[in-house]
Amino acid sequence: MRGSLDKRDASQPRRLTRSSGDRLPKRPWPIRGLLRGELEDIQLSYNIPVSVILRAPVPEERADDPPEGFIVIYEPAMQQRLRLPMHHFFHEVLRDWNLAIYQITPNGWGQMVASYLLLVVAEAGGNLTPREFESIYRSCQSASWYNVSPRSGQK
Repeated sequence: MRGSLDKRDASQPRRLTRSSGDRLPKRPWPIRGLLRGELEDIQLSYNIPVSVILRAPVPEERADDPPEGFIVIYEPAMQQRLRLPMHHFFHEVLRDWNLAIYQITPNGWGQMVASYLLLVVAEAGGNLTPREFESIYRSCQSASWYNVSPRSGQK
């Protein structure tokens, strides 16, 4: 899934937009087989706000080199509870790790979300800062993906 980001201050939530030239084809996209209406189904399934416009990539686009102003999100990350707009906590962790959303494995997203929720609940509604999270977890590269792993001595 891709969407164009408005250029704003990094501390502000980003909004995905569609360029005026984007049109949904009447037949499946060759690279993913997405049918007309499936993006809308994805949007509904994951409660993505209507202000976020989704589009499938065209064949010449690559996830590791998205067009200027676009981001890449894989549906399995959404299945692991990544949500849009993305919580500021995850935005800060990605910024600190100098990573894009698409670079984290789906299991990495699951680890980040579950850890965040468990640690916040353990603190009885307290707040986990990105620095505290990063003192427990680190990003580990495997090929072009990154996973989230406990730091040495953490269980």
